[in-house]
Amino acid sequence: MWIKVISVRSPAIKLLSLIAILVTSVLIFKNSVPSRAPVDAPLANPVYRVITSQRAMALTINVVWGTQYVPQMLSVLRQNHVHATFMVGGAWAKNHPTLVRQMVTDGMEVGNHGWNHGHPANMSVKENVLDIEKTNEMVQKVANVLPRVYAPPYGELGSSVIQASQQLHMPLVMWTIDTIDWRPSSQVSDIVNKVLHKAVPGAIVLMHPTDRSVVALNQIIKGLKEQGYQLVTVSHLLKLGTPVGDE
Repeated sequence: MWIKVISVRSPAIKLLSLIAILVTSVLIFKNSVPSRAPVDAPLANPVYRVITSQRAMALTINVVWGTQYVPQMLSVLRQNHVHATFMVGGAWAKNHPTLVRQMVTDGMEVGNHGWNHGHPANMSVKENVLDIEKTNEMVQKVANVLPRVYAPPYGELGSSVIQASQQLHMPLVMWTIDTIDWRPSSQVSDIVNKVLHKAVPGAIVLMHPTDRSVVALNQIIKGLKEQGYQLVTVSHLLKLGTPVGDE
């Protein structure tokens, strides 16, 4: 865009003209920058933990099954005034829109866990992008929120998964503490002890909706609070320090 400068004699008018040119240039530059921003900045590597001086941790709950336990987990979180991040599958969100809306109403973060729990490591970059976008669109359709973080099914990582999350400016969220609560043999005490003994500032805890997790969740929250921890969403945690990979 060309801006014609009119020659004038008065110094005051010249100054005003220069100011007008500078303001116009700033507006042109500002409008050329994409308005959509990720959770601060696209992260190049998977996030396993956040290095922070604050005693904060994030609970993540991956949901593609165990639907009957989701309301109970939401109830526990509400009663304890805690916010968590539910990583939901797109197909699950389509089939259970009321629960997704309840998550939002309760102040939970709704993240992306792929469409139907496929194997992202076996998919191309384009296929991963479409899978993530399809899930984002479904969550936005049923609950009017757009997921900002992505947890790959099975925790699978690969160049195509990482490239897809980077293209979409969605942090690739893994975990610091895996409760392994999905195993039928898992015990409530084991789940609770694992989290409380491995708790560190900036940790991300991985859970799933099971009968054992419902009981363990209440004990985990109370135990972490006694240790002085604040429980926040993943997006909030990412703003409190420096995300790091597997150590």
